[in-house]
Amino acid sequence: MSAPSKFRETLSRVYQRFNALQRGEKRCFGVTMSQCVTLELLHQEGPKTVRVLADRLGLETSTLTRVVDVLVRDGLLRRTRDEKRDRRRVFISLTGRGRQLANKLEACADAYCDRILTRIPRGQREDVLHALRVLVEAIDELPESCA
Repeated sequence: MSAPSKFRETLSRVYQRFNALQRGEKRCFGVTMSQCVTLELLHQEGPKTVRVLADRLGLETSTLTRVVDVLVRDGLLRRTRDEKRDRRRVFISLTGRGRQLANKLEACADAYCDRILTRIPRGQREDVLHALRVLVEAIDELPESCA
């Protein structure tokens, strides 16, 4: 098997297993993974337009709109117009309840990641974290197209 094939296969397995386990960890909060990552991103980065949120999360705008609609209905997010600059622009932000849930979700994610880290030998943890940072940087440098 070629190096790119091994890399793709390993990365796919990491992604699938991490998401499957994390989904199980967060299920008790009553949110889908799309809702979860939306809440977490807004908590980390502050208000965003739906288009920016969709781009950051790798989702179609129509998909994210449905996610946001449910979270607004449930009182976790709010929509506000940019009254000062452009009333057509609508920003999505956390409500107080949304912030509380995002805090709980992040604490759950931290505890989950801590449990993973404890299974990596102490002397190798920094190497793993460094390799992941290098991987993220390499991905960030790629153009967004499939070509």
